[in-house]
Formats: sequence, C-alpha cells, structure tokens
Amino acid sequence: MKKFKIILLGTQKFAYFQFKKIIKKYKKNILGIITKKGKNYTKNLAKKKKINLFQIKNKKEIILLFKKKLIKLKIDLIIIIEFGIILPKFIIKIPKLGCYNVHPSLLPKWRGPSPIQYSILNGDKITGITIIKINNKIDQGDIILQKKCKISKKDNYITLYNKLTNLSKNIINNIIKKIFLNKISIIKQSKFNISYTFKINKKDGKINWNYSAKKINRLIKAFYKWPKTFFYYKNYIIFIWKIKIINNNNNKKKYKIGEIIDYNKKCLKIQTSNKIIKIIKIQLNNRKKMKLNKFFNSKPNFFIIGYILK
Repeated sequence: MKKFKIILLGTQKFAYFQFKKIIKKYKKNILGIITKKGKNYTKNLAKKKKINLFQIKNKKEIILLFKKKLIKLKIDLIIIIEFGIILPKFIIKIPKLGCYNVHPSLLPKWRGPSPIQYSILNGDKITGITIIKINNKIDQGDIILQKKCKISKKDNYITLYNKLTNLSKNIINNIIKKIFLNKISIIKQSKFNISYTFKINKKDGKINWNYSAKKINRLIKAFYKWPKTFFYYKNYIIFIWKIKIINNNNNKKKYKIGEIIDYNKKCLKIQTSNKIIKIIKIQLNNRKKMKLNKFFNSKPNFFIIGYILK
C-alpha cells in the first residue's frame, strides 16, 4: 500500500484512544498531531510516540500553521476527533482523500459541541457514532459510517462517553483502510429529524426546582463530569451525584417547590415541581463526595426541614 500522509487533529480523551489505535497501525504514515495548547491527552501521546506535535490556540493559528508548514507536505488524509476548532474551507480542500470527523451521535441528530450530554438530557435510548467526510458546514458532511449504542438507565456522561470511545476506536483503522482503498460508501445526511446542541456553561448545572424530578435526574447524569449538578443552600454550593425519585401521590400534605421535607441518616428529601427526590450521594464544594448517611453523621443539623431552596 502506498505511504499515505496523515495529519491527526484532536485534543481530549475521545481523540486520544482512537489516535492510539491509529498510531499502532499507521505510525509511519502520520506526519503529525495538531492539538490545542494546554494540558490534554493527545499532546502527551504525541510526545510518547515521538510524533511531530503542533500546538495551536485558535483558528488563526491553525491557518498560519497550514500556510507556513503543512500545505507543502502534500497531505492525503486529515482525521479530526474532538478538536474544538472549525476548520476553514481552504484546509478542508488540502488532503487528496478528504477530511473526516468522528462525531458521538447519530447525525443529523445532535449536531454541535455537546451531543453526549444532550442525548442524556433528552432521555434518548439509542445514540452512537457517525463518521463523516466534512464540508464547510458544522457536522453536515456526508456520512460514511454509523454505529449504534444503547443508553442504559444507569448511564451518565462518563459511562456513555466510554462506551462511544470503545465503539469508535474498534472501527477507526478499518475506516482509514477503506478510505485508502477508495472503498467507502457515502450517504447524504437526512433533511429530517435534525437537532442541535450548544456549548454547556457552568451555570447550566444549577438546579431549577421547578423542573420535574425526571429532568433533574437527567441533569445529574448528563453533567456528571462537568459542570456537575448543584444548588445553593445558605452560603454553600451543594453538588448532587445520585438521587432516587419518590412518587408522593399518596401523601396528603402539600409541600412547596424546593422545600426540604426530610433530613436524616437515610435521606435528604426535596420537593420538585411534581415529585420528591431523595438524595443518595452529596458533596459540599471542595469536599469529598459522601453517601447521605456519612454526611448526616458529620453534619446532623446542617439542613433545616421546611427551608425553601431557590
């Protein structure tokens, strides 16, 4: 097989494990790894495997990098995984075989930067990965492969992220081989059932007690890694890691939304817009995560029953 020239673009863990697989098989083909400046997984991988490392800060710097160094190398293939910077049109046109992106959703569903979180927030039962040949529109390129993945009731962001990483890393080299051999099939993305995600901010993790108990539970799972799900209590930030939903239809007493209705060794119960949530694992800011019984033993008078959370 001809010695094709590959450039890898990626920054985080999702890219790291796939790049590791690619390097194992195609190291001699790889001209370099481009990653964002700062601490990240792929930077360390490039150094460990002694592959050319190019670190950039923004779109302007990647344009300069290609114009000054990379455009003259006659690149055949660019693989982009969890990079975080949209490539300009002129870079997309450089590689002879095209630019390809691995996206952790079943496109055209959940285009954009936060597909895993949105899959959980939406209560999806199925997600997956999509490999596309990119164009100048975000996540709208032609599909060359899709693989499905079930979302279990126990999944949170971290467990689902790991599932999708394993799914993708096990097929990436086969896809590269097919690209080299010109044996890929291209499918246009559907014009129906299109949905978009947006960048998640720290404030998105704050609980609104007017939400349903189910929505709060999904928030906890979707934001498990960052920004985490939290509420304010007096001068404290309280992070919630695990809850159980309690159906309170048989309870004749009506509680106000956001009211702390019970606090003891077994539970901390709070009224939402429809049901009660029972907090199982909790954390004060800058402290360790704790099961509720241990938290109560250390702070038996911390939460006041009847207090209304905002």
